[in-house]
Amino acid sequence: MSGTAEVRALVAAALSFALAACATAPRPDCTGVYVIGDASDAAAIANGRHVMRSGPLPARHVPQSAPRGALEADGSYAGAHAFCSVPDAKAALADEQALGIAPPRRPLRIYQVAGSWADDVYELHPGEYRLRHAVQVVRAAD
Repeated sequence: MSGTAEVRALVAAALSFALAACATAPRPDCTGVYVIGDASDAAAIANGRHVMRSGPLPARHVPQSAPRGALEADGSYAGAHAFCSVPDAKAALADEQALGIAPPRRPLRIYQVAGSWADDVYELHPGEYRLRHAVQVVRAAD
């Protein structure tokens, strides 16, 4: 096999392994999906505006203004973090603020999004869940 053919075969094998892992990834039994968002989103929702949380974006579509700490090593965005409950989201927010990932002075809140855990969430790494695609924020949940 040529070098290019070997690389293609390895990529194809890795992709099929990743897809199989996603299909069989354990999912918590969740009745809602929660995300962290800017506190100003609550007013926008109250005024009837549609507020969305993003799913995955390839590196070429990630805005230059995106915080580098929110991106994967290749510059892509894996989708908004998804949580099974408000307490889980609050704990993650506290951890992110303590680690300096989320600015401590930025007002953030927990929101519920439309959709279901089974259809709209995937497991990126063990125990780390992300939105599979863009989903509408429906209400402040904290």
